[in-house]
Amino acid sequence: MNDEVAPSPMVVEAKYEDVSQLNFSKLYSPKMKSVYWRYFGFPSNDNDEVITKQNVVCIKCHKVLTNHGNTTNLRAHLQHRHKDLFKALCQENDIQVPPRKTPRNLNHPPLSKRNVSSRRVKLEFINNRNHHENEEDEEMDEAAVAAAAMQAEDDAASQTMLYETMVPLTYDDADNLVEEEDRTINIEPRELKYSRKRKSTAAASGTMHFTRSNIKHEEGTGGGSQGRSYITNLPEALADIVVRDVRNVETLYDLGISEFIRLAMGNLATLPMPQKIDELITEQHASKFLEMGDFTREFTAEKPYSLAFEHWINVEQRRFLTIHHHYLSDETQCVRSVVYATIEYTDYISFDDLLTDFYLPNCTLAIVNYDDEEDLLQTYLKEKHIPVVLCYVSVIDKCLRRVFELEDVAASLEQVKDIIQRHSAEISSKVAELPAYNENFPWTLYELLKFFAESISWSEDMDQLVITAKTVTEALSALVIALDTLRGEDMPLCSMLSPITSKILIKKLGIAEQDEPLMMNIKRTIATVLQTHIIANDTLTSAALLDPRFHRLTTIDNFDSCVRMLTQKYNKTFGGSAGIDSQSGDSAGEVAATTSVSSTPTVTIKSEPNVKSGNNVVGSNSAKKSKLELLFDVAEIPSPPKRDADSTVETDLKRYRNEVIVQLDESPIEWWNKMGHIYGTLRDLASLYQGVPGVVNLNFKKVLREQIYDYNKRFMLTGSQTQIDAILFLNRNSSLKDTIYV
Repeated sequence: MNDEVAPSPMVVEAKYEDVSQLNFSKLYSPKMKSVYWRYFGFPSNDNDEVITKQNVVCIKCHKVLTNHGNTTNLRAHLQHRHKDLFKALCQENDIQVPPRKTPRNLNHPPLSKRNVSSRRVKLEFINNRNHHENEEDEEMDEAAVAAAAMQAEDDAASQTMLYETMVPLTYDDADNLVEEEDRTINIEPRELKYSRKRKSTAAASGTMHFTRSNIKHEEGTGGGSQGRSYITNLPEALADIVVRDVRNVETLYDLGISEFIRLAMGNLATLPMPQKIDELITEQHASKFLEMGDFTREFTAEKPYSLAFEHWINVEQRRFLTIHHHYLSDETQCVRSVVYATIEYTDYISFDDLLTDFYLPNCTLAIVNYDDEEDLLQTYLKEKHIPVVLCYVSVIDKCLRRVFELEDVAASLEQVKDIIQRHSAEISSKVAELPAYNENFPWTLYELLKFFAESISWSEDMDQLVITAKTVTEALSALVIALDTLRGEDMPLCSMLSPITSKILIKKLGIAEQDEPLMMNIKRTIATVLQTHIIANDTLTSAALLDPRFHRLTTIDNFDSCVRMLTQKYNKTFGGSAGIDSQSGDSAGEVAATTSVSSTPTVTIKSEPNVKSGNNVVGSNSAKKSKLELLFDVAEIPSPPKRDADSTVETDLKRYRNEVIVQLDESPIEWWNKMGHIYGTLRDLASLYQGVPGVVNLNFKKVLREQIYDYNKRFMLTGSQTQIDAILFLNRNSSLKDTIYV
C-alpha cells in the first residue's frame, strides 16, 4: 500500500490566464452521460495528452469555454450559437426548454448603474424620428437606456427596442426566476438617482407588481428609497423561512443573516423577538393540525388506510418518530401521503393517546424504516393486529450493509478509502469532486467503489483491488435496478415489492457456474435478506396476489398461509359475506376458509387498453415502455370471464389466478372497479391494499446528494418537541387542502 499511484496518461494539467494562449492540435471527447458533451472536448496535444480540463472546446466552432464541472456553459453555447443543432438535440432526447424568464428581485430597486444585475444586458434603443440624438444616446448608461426603451413601447410605429442577452439564462437559474409577463416596471428616467442627463425623457409613474404570495409589501416613503418595496409583516416572512428551510428559529439571529435582514429591510433597528416567530409557527401548526384531525377521524372510521413510522435522531442524539398517513383518494384514485406528527420517542410514550385520531381496526398495514421486532412501537402494533413491514428502501440499505460487512469486501473498502485519501490532492486536480462517505447512507460506499474502479486509471499493482471493486459493484447492480424501477412510479405500492424482488432474485442474483467465490457470496447475502423481509412476508405476498398486474409474476412459497390470512381478514372486515353486486344483482353466500370449488373452464381475460392523454393506444409496440414493463416481459393479455354464482376467497383466488392477465401499465384500481364484480370477495380485499405504499416517504427518488442534504437539515433541528413537530408538519403539509381534501 506504500506504492504511489501512477499518474493518468491522458491528463497534463495546466492553467492559462488567457484562453487565447491555449494552443491545441486535437480534442479529447470524454465519455459523459450528458448529451451536450457530444459536441465538446478537452484540448489535447499531438501525444493525445489532455492539456487542461479547466477549459472545453466546441467541436463545431472551436470556441473555448470555461469548464465549471457542469453542463451549463455547454448547453448555453449550443442554445445560442448553434440553434438548429440545439433544437434537433432537444427533439431527439425529449429535452424541455423553459420559456424566457427574467431574474427575480423582490424589492425591484430602480435600474441604476450601481445595482444593475450581474447578468449584463445590452439594450439598444433606436429612435427613427430623432436620428440626430443618436450620438448623445450612446453615452447614456444602461439604466437610462432601459427606461427610455420601456417608454418607447407606447409608440411602436416609430420606435423599436432590441433586446439581446450577452449571457443566456439557463435551467440552473430556475429557482431565481419569474415569468416575463408576471413583472411590470415603469420608470421615470428623470428620477433615477444614478442616470446621466439627457435631452428627452418620457414621463411615467413608477409602478411595480409582485407575484410572490403570502408576503405583504408596501412602498417605501424615504427620499432615497422611492420605488422600493418592503415586507410589511417581517415576523411572518421569517417564520416562512424557518418552515421552508427546515431550520431552527435561533439561526435567524446569527450575526451574518441577522445583519443581512436588517440591511435588506432598510437599516431596521431590531429584529422581531424569537418568541414571536415561535408563536406564529405554533399557531399555523395548530390551525392546520385541527383540520387534519377532523379529516383523519372521519376518513379512518369508514375506509382502509395505512401508517408509516420514520425513526430518526438529531444532533443532540434525541430519538424522534415521524408518523405518515397514507390513503386512497376517492376523487383522484391516487395514493396520498401526509405527515401527521413528529414526537420524541421515549420509553414512556403512550401510543393510544398519540394515535387517538385513527380508527386502528381499519389500518391495513404499518411501514417502518428500522428493523427491531422488540421495539416498543412494533410490539404495540402487533398487539393491535396491525401487520408491520420494513420499508423497501431500508431493506435495500440492509442488503448493502450486509455486503459491506463481508470480510473480503470490508478489507477492500478500507484499502480503497486509504488510497483515495492518500492521493486526494492529485485526484481532485483531475476530477470535479471526490465522492464522500456518509455512514447513514450505505449507497455512498457503492459510489466510492464505483468511482475507484471506473473513474481513475491506476497502476498495474492495483489491478486486483480494481477487479474486486468491479465485482462488488456488479453484484450490487441488482439493487440499483430494483430501486430504479420503484422510482419510475408516482407512488410505489406494497403490491409491487414481492414481484420486483422475485424478478431480481431470478434474473440478477442467480448463481452461475462462471461466478467467482466473492460474487457468489455477495449474491447469497443479498438474496437472504430479500427472501427474509420480502418474499417470505405473507402480507406482501397477499398484496401482490390481489394486484392483477403481478399475481403471476411473483414467487409464492406460502400460498396456503396467504389464503388463510385473506379469508380471516375478509370474515373479520366484511362479515363473511360477499355482498350483492350492484351491476349483476347476484348475491354470494357465506365465506368459509375450507370451502372448495369444482374446476371451472379456463376463460381468458382481455382488459381494455389503458388509454392516457396524448396516446392513441397505450401498450402498442410503438409506445414507450415503463420501467416496470422493461423489468417484466409480459405477453399479450387473453377475455372477460363470467362470475361464478357461489364464490369464496379460495375459489375466487384460484379462478382469478388462472384467468387474469393484465398489462403492466393498467391501473389496478381502475381494473378492480371495472372487473371486480366477477371476483366479489377479492375486490373487497383488494380495496384494503390499494392505498398502501411500500416505502415510508419518497425521498429515495432524489439524487443521493439531495438526500444527504435533507437528512442533515433535519438532523440539526433542536428545541422542544412541539417546535420540531410544527416545523416538519408545516414544511411537508404547506398546502394542506391540496394534499388532503382531494
